[in-house]
Amino acid sequence: MSNEEQSYDEAVQRLEAIVTQLERGGKNLDETLAMFEEGTTLLKRCQQELAEAEGRLAELRLDEAEALVKDDE
Repeated sequence: MSNEEQSYDEAVQRLEAIVTQLERGGKNLDETLAMFEEGTTLLKRCQQELAEAEGRLAELRLDEAEALVKDDE
């Protein structure tokens, strides 16, 4: 499964696994670099998904606030 096909939760789990493996060490330089690159890609994707979710929440709060203001009028 490619990083693009993973759900947010799967991406976070893979990122946690990468961090654990990197902390343990014992990998050669090429493996370490590949894992670091994959982890960086996953982290950026997760951060982007979180930012999008925060944006949607902000919109929902704004819609709710606007509805409350209209109800008070």
